Amino acid sequence: MHASVPQFIDVEDKIAFGLTGRQLLWMGAMTAALILAYSLLDRQAFFIVGIVIVAAFGALAFWRPQGISLISFLGFVALFFTKPRSYVWKRVFSRRGPDIKKAHEIQRKEMDAPRREKKLPPQSQLRKIAWTLDTKK
Repeated sequence: MHASVPQFIDVEDKIAFGLTGRQLLWMGAMTAALILAYSLLDRQAFFIVGIVIVAAFGALAFWRPQGISLISFLGFVALFFTKPRSYVWKRVFSRRGPDIKKAHEIQRKEMDAPRREKKLPPQSQLRKIAWTLDTKK
C-alpha cells in the first residue's frame, strides 16, 4: 500500500487576503491596540504611538529572521541571555609548576599538529567488499 506524502508541509495555508492565520491574528491584535490607543490618547500622541504599534505588529506578522517567526526568535534571544553557560578550559601542567609561555607553546603545537589521513584499501579490495555487501545479507 502506497500513500502520497504532501510536498509543502512547512508552508502555512493562506486564509484571507493572502495572509495566513497567524498573520491575521497579529493584524487583529494590531487593530485592537490601535483602537485602544485612539480611545486613550489625543490625536498627536495617537499618530506617534500608532506608527510604533503598526511597525511592531507588522514585524511580528511578516518578518522572519533566520527563517523563523519573530516571536520565536525573541524567545530564543531571551533564552540565550538567561540560560547558564559553561566554559571548558584545559590546563597544562609542567613538572616545576605552571610556566605560562611553555604551556601556551605546547597548546599551540597540539592544536596545529597535522591530522592523520585515513588510509583506504586498494580498489580491488573495495570491489570485493562492495560485491560481498550487495550479494549477502
